[in-house]
Amino acid sequence: MIEILLSLFSLELTIAAILLMLCAVIQGYSGFGGGILVVPLMALLFDPVTGIALLCIPFFIGMLIIVPRVISHVNWREVIPLASLSSLTIVIGQNFLLSADSKNIKVAMGCLIIFIAILFLKNWRYEGKRNIFTTGVVAVATGGATGAFGIPGGPIAVMYYLSARIEPTEQRANIILTGFLNTLIFLGGFIFHGIYKTVSIIDSSLLIPGFIIGVTFGQYLFKVMPSDWFSKATSIMLLVIGLVTIIV
Repeated sequence: MIEILLSLFSLELTIAAILLMLCAVIQGYSGFGGGILVVPLMALLFDPVTGIALLCIPFFIGMLIIVPRVISHVNWREVIPLASLSSLTIVIGQNFLLSADSKNIKVAMGCLIIFIAILFLKNWRYEGKRNIFTTGVVAVATGGATGAFGIPGGPIAVMYYLSARIEPTEQRANIILTGFLNTLIFLGGFIFHGIYKTVSIIDSSLLIPGFIIGVTFGQYLFKVMPSDWFSKATSIMLLVIGLVTIIV
């Protein structure tokens, strides 16, 4: 049985499984960041569309595990309008992802990641008013970026949620649920466009166990590791990966 499973893993898929498991630790810890890290790496291993398609199913299954544990902490008044509108604009963003040249996607992806990493390193927070207009702007930007670059969770929404003067557990819950709903819509878009007719669902499914292990370990670390240190380490990794994505 083990020999059969090993025979299914190509070198690229083996590397992808290792990278995904490591990034899943970050995803499980903070509710975001894992997707931002692993998407450009998968785009380098494969092409952007194939790499992202392989990630969608593991991320969706993995986040199914996290969501029930945070659902009681969700601020529905903030999440419902932002997640709904961002999910809608994901559909528009996917048109760019599926039609643009892969090199252009990688460069744009790298620039976005570097920008996000710098904001996280500076510990940037939105200090303005929080109303339906600002929520709408964040939602449109989040959905567009997520759809166009396949970055689960929407880093723009993450920074908006982190700026709210609420408990970290509530911030994390808002981030996770929005990321889960966005991933669901994104996966549905790929299915609608027939991406999984050319990308192996079996290959994608083989990545699920490692992702679940990483997410579970990340949730454990959330209870024992200082968040400030973890956030800075993640931001530095984002900066490096963003630069590599642009250069390679």
